[in-house]
Order: sequence, then structure tokens, then C-alpha cells
Amino acid sequence: MAARQTRGRQIIPMQQIENRNDMYATFTKRRHGLYNKASELSTLCGVDIGIIIFSPTGNPYSFFQSSMESVLERFRNPNQPMSNESQLLDAQSRNRMRQLNQQLDEILESKDELKEKDKQLDEVDDTRPKGWWEEVPVGNLDAGQVQEWITWFEALQSQVQRREQMRRS
Repeated sequence: MAARQTRGRQIIPMQQIENRNDMYATFTKRRHGLYNKASELSTLCGVDIGIIIFSPTGNPYSFFQSSMESVLERFRNPNQPMSNESQLLDAQSRNRMRQLNQQLDEILESKDELKEKDKQLDEVDDTRPKGWWEEVPVGNLDAGQVQEWITWFEALQSQVQRREQMRRS
């Protein structure tokens, strides 16, 4: 069977989307992409950035880094130095953002490690010998066999619980 042919990335003509559902979906996707780009720009270049967008339905959406007040104040008065209070708020906001970005990096790193461990466990699972309970299709069991399995698993569970109690004692 031949691989499915995709259209790939294409240049989309710049014109308003006529289909309302397509317009809403595109707006949502592009809005998230715009927020990601603004966040990257702020993080990588250390700039303050603000975005205000109105959706096709008229709902306002905004993204500000570091704070809306400081970005708007700097936009209104670009030549005026920031007040001490604004500088402190800005510094605190930037510090918090730096901490959150560091936490995100650590989480993503541990996620990658977990994916690698999961891949290794899958490889081990594929090569290890299977127990009899894994080789029997559960759908083929009759009522008596199901009851037999339940009894076996309950006995196993009680053994595990006894071992746990003995270990605690």
C-alpha cells in the first residue's frame, strides 16, 4: 500500500477565511502560536512585550510580559524612565518568569528521561519470558476459569500483604 501523499507546507493566500468554523479554528491556533513566539522573544531577548487581540467573535485576548501596566506605561511614555516601584515589580516578574522557565526545563528533561526509561522497559518486556497468565487470551476463558484466576490472584495478593506485614514488623 502506497504512503499517503500530503500537501505539506504550502503558502496560504492572504485573504479572509470565509467559512466561520475554519476562521475560529485558525484564529485559536494562530493565537497560541503568536503567544509562543512572543514568549520566546521575551525570554531570549529579555524584552517587554504586549499583545492585545480581538477574536472574530469580539472577545479580547491579551499577552503581556512582564506586566501589562509596565508595558503600557513604557508605550505611552517611551522617553520617561521607569519609576522605582515599576522597576521592582518588573524585576520580581522577570525573576518569577526565570524560575518558572527553569522549572519547565527541568520537567521537560525529566519527561525525556521517563520516555527513554519507558522505551527501555518496552524493549525488556518484549524480550522477557511471559507468564502463563499473559499467554492465555482472557476473552477465551469460561466462567470456571475466570473464577479460578480470581482465586489465584486473591491468594497472590494475600501473600504479598503478609510479606509486607512481616517486613514492617
